[in-house]
Amino acid sequence: MQKIFKAAVFALVAYLVADRALLHAQGHDMGAASCAQSAAQVEFDALSKGFGHAAASSQRDAFKSQCLVSGRSQSGAITAMR
Repeated sequence: MQKIFKAAVFALVAYLVADRALLHAQGHDMGAASCAQSAAQVEFDALSKGFGHAAASSQRDAFKSQCLVSGRSQSGAITAMR
């Protein structure tokens, strides 16, 4: 059972490393500056759709966190919807 668990953990780590390397090789890996710029756009979009400052800044922070962790910018999925 312990061998199976170790193999599963190893496979998961290998997958995550390979995915990150593929993102970097394709040029889709977002840097901190790109994430901050995209997050500012998400905040602006939220404000323009009538959200308050607190809600817009919360969406900005959530988007920036997701972008920094995953390395992907998927603003269409996170932008404010009214």
